[in-house]
Amino acid sequence: MNIRNHLREFAGVAVAALTLSLATALAPTTAMAAAGGDAASLAAADIGKSAGYCADHPTANSLGGNQFESSCSGNGGAGEFWCADFAEWDWANSGFYTGGLSAAAGSFYVYGENNGTLHTSSSYVPQPGDAVVYDYAGGGVADHVGIVTSVDSSGDVITANGDWNGISGGSEATFAESSSVVSVTIPAGERASGDYVGAAAMTISGYISPVASGSGGNPPPVNSGNPYSPSAVCGSGYDVIDSHGITGATVYLLYDDSTGHNCVVTLATTPSSGAKSMNATLAVQGGSSASNPGTFTYYAGPVTEYAPSSCVEWGGSYNGSSWTSGWSHC
Repeated sequence: MNIRNHLREFAGVAVAALTLSLATALAPTTAMAAAGGDAASLAAADIGKSAGYCADHPTANSLGGNQFESSCSGNGGAGEFWCADFAEWDWANSGFYTGGLSAAAGSFYVYGENNGTLHTSSSYVPQPGDAVVYDYAGGGVADHVGIVTSVDSSGDVITANGDWNGISGGSEATFAESSSVVSVTIPAGERASGDYVGAAAMTISGYISPVASGSGGNPPPVNSGNPYSPSAVCGSGYDVIDSHGITGATVYLLYDDSTGHNCVVTLATTPSSGAKSMNATLAVQGGSSASNPGTFTYYAGPVTEYAPSSCVEWGGSYNGSSWTSGWSHC
């Protein structure tokens, strides 16, 4: 069993907060998720590897490097808690955008929120290459992040996890330098967000899909012409909890923990093409529903409903392309 330590986040919270603040301000928030097969293969190839040159048993990673990002140097020249270093290294070397990621495991959750690739629906099926974040506490703080390497025929999710099974009870460096990349299986019955995973002794907070990198390592200009973001449209307090791409637009589902309200907005991918028929829809199971059909240039919505403990059905349309979820996010 891996015994995680919240010090992994608190030790780097100032740097992580600055990094995430800059990323939120500067990075586009509506990029498209990309297939993660290469990331899954690369992560699997590093099972058994240590932090690198600083480790009790030094190893080179599968690409010949002597550490994963700053796994051996980020703690004043010593080993740092490096599960996020491993996951970031994996995505970066698989050609994915890594803006906003840091040595903080929770930076992956924020990355998902900012890029519209966070999956917290209980019906979401994890994909190879996804990151899985455990025990997210808000503010970019989480206990652990791993990479999905495969999903077998029974629905079990196989993951690769950096900084696992280190020696506990000592310093950060002691744990980091004695740990390694370990394969952990999440049983099918424990793979949904909110499920406690016995093999990890932690609770899944969400899955995050990587974003394809554009020129210069930047995210592709999927919605770069749209000056609006989901959170800007829905308002302060709302966080993106799910999204779905349709032809010409992306539909976003957001939630405000403080009020118990959901919000749906459909954002046009290329608003420069002019006003189009659009809609955003939201229904509460056994309750009310709302929609915002019309002809718009940038977005349809926001539509909001109070649903703190109810399933919702959400969706949208753009210029003839439409999608509606099943009942989810209960």
